[in-house]
Amino acid sequence: MKVLLLNFILSTSVNGKIIRRKSNDDTMIYAMARGFVKNGHSVTLAAAEEFKPLQPEDDLNFEIIYFKSRARSIFKPHLLPWPKGLGRYLKNNGQNFDMILSVDVFSIPTIIAARQFRSKMLIWQEMAFMQHMLGGLPAKLWYNVIAPYFIKNAPIITQSEKAKEFIRHYLPNVSDTIVGHGSNSDLFYPSENSEEYFVVISMLVKRKRIDRILQKFSTFLKETKLSSYTLKIVGEGPEELSLKTQAEELGISQNVKFEGFLEHSTIAAIGRKAKALLIDTQQDNNMVTIPESIVNGTPVLTNNVPNNSVFISKYGLGIAKDNWDWQDLEQMIIRYDEFHNACISHRHKFSNDGSAAILTTTFINFK
Repeated sequence: MKVLLLNFILSTSVNGKIIRRKSNDDTMIYAMARGFVKNGHSVTLAAAEEFKPLQPEDDLNFEIIYFKSRARSIFKPHLLPWPKGLGRYLKNNGQNFDMILSVDVFSIPTIIAARQFRSKMLIWQEMAFMQHMLGGLPAKLWYNVIAPYFIKNAPIITQSEKAKEFIRHYLPNVSDTIVGHGSNSDLFYPSENSEEYFVVISMLVKRKRIDRILQKFSTFLKETKLSSYTLKIVGEGPEELSLKTQAEELGISQNVKFEGFLEHSTIAAIGRKAKALLIDTQQDNNMVTIPESIVNGTPVLTNNVPNNSVFISKYGLGIAKDNWDWQDLEQMIIRYDEFHNACISHRHKFSNDGSAAILTTTFINFK
């Protein structure tokens, strides 16, 4: 099967700024593209040029095409890119593809593709709420008027239960199947043993609330007397200095290691030997780090904010509860083998080739 992926926002911006990297190899959609390739499909990925990497990517096993964005002051590339030339590209090449997988209903590329090749489309819905920009008026117009008119009965598969409940208010042809981000199972794989540390893998921004994790880890050290345990924080961002200061003030700086920005291969190596991935975010949709951790065999301790946190409780992959505390950190150690084995048992559901297979099967069943 020839697959066209429409995913124009490759990574999350920081304070409205797109951070261009040497490579986009670590992005979710690259992993998914490779998942389709592993299943025997040929893949073309369409993305916004503003996310183009700083260096050439010559070792990809799929094609990628970058489109310039129109009217960037209004249709901001990190929020709602309007790709110049996508319609022309589809007109000239759309007949060559068997499936067009477009991320989210609230997307100009989705509308452009649906106008020409609705019968070949599968929409992969991540958003589970009404977007708030400009007072929410564009989103309300989109979901209530534009999408029902242009998309109509195009098939939709969602990335979470919350997304399914949300989009069914506006469009009818929504699958019961749920498939989240798939992680590269060649890069993320389990270890036979763990070490005495927890890990945070995140942008260091306020909404991730890593400050709360530091406070809970500090209490854990004091209450359990497990002074050998460390917390490794992988990532970079504007809150780094504040977090380092907080660790010093809590008297735990010797137990907290700030690793900075790392390549995915190094992140995977650190993550697979951790007792748990820690999440206490204030605002997120689906978090890529959750399936990566599961495929890595690493249990997850998270609050219920991420949409894909429901899988943690459903499959026994760790603990998902709001206001988790130092005692839950202790439980991640005590129950590590239980959670670790569950991750190994269910990891295929969260791998890139597993997710790609479900998407393909769902598309065929719709037809």
